[in-house]
Amino acid sequence: MKAVGILGSPRKYGNTSKMLDAVLKELEERGFETEKVHLSSKRINYCTGCGTCLAKKDCIQKDDMVEMKRLVEESDAVILASPVYYLNVTAQMKTFIDRMLAYGHRPTLQGKYGGSIVVYAGVGKPEEVAGYLNRVLKAWGIVPVGYAIGFGVLPGEVGQEDLEKASLLGKNIAEAFEKKYRAKPTEDDFELQRQLLTLIKNYGNLMKADYEFWKEKGFI
Repeated sequence: MKAVGILGSPRKYGNTSKMLDAVLKELEERGFETEKVHLSSKRINYCTGCGTCLAKKDCIQKDDMVEMKRLVEESDAVILASPVYYLNVTAQMKTFIDRMLAYGHRPTLQGKYGGSIVVYAGVGKPEEVAGYLNRVLKAWGIVPVGYAIGFGVLPGEVGQEDLEKASLLGKNIAEAFEKKYRAKPTEDDFELQRQLLTLIKNYGNLMKADYEFWKEKGFI
């Protein structure tokens, strides 16, 4: 069993990192091999919107996303962690998510579990940011088990109560994996799929890999 924690904070040892460590520690104690990735240390270019990944499966850019995709594909659990920067995730996390576009169009990461960590400084709605990260996981085919939210302004300020929330998230992810938990699809899930299929049907000549994927599954 393997779990990867993806840190979107530019601060390698800040509050978000500390909470992510708590999740990974809990997973380690439950038998998972864990790996923590600092996106700020990776060379990940912006998505250019060229559409190659939708037409031919593979991204035309050959940077550290090749390694990141391999890590995600080989992991049984995926945790996304980001502080709130201007009401949303950091630029590092958003760039990573944008480059994972193909998984959103062709959700091939089924059988994996995950969750999100969000730390904020008292401004904004961290639940919405965590909800966004979990919707991203779900779009990739990963079952989001939950999220943990922490408060912190200065590095290391996140409190014990928040760290316990993070540990609980790790526990819940491990148990979901063990029990092969399956979440019931929501109406929002069905609506997103309808929108995606409409897009692919209308532009199948540009999204050939997407079209073939859904055609093989009998949706087109």
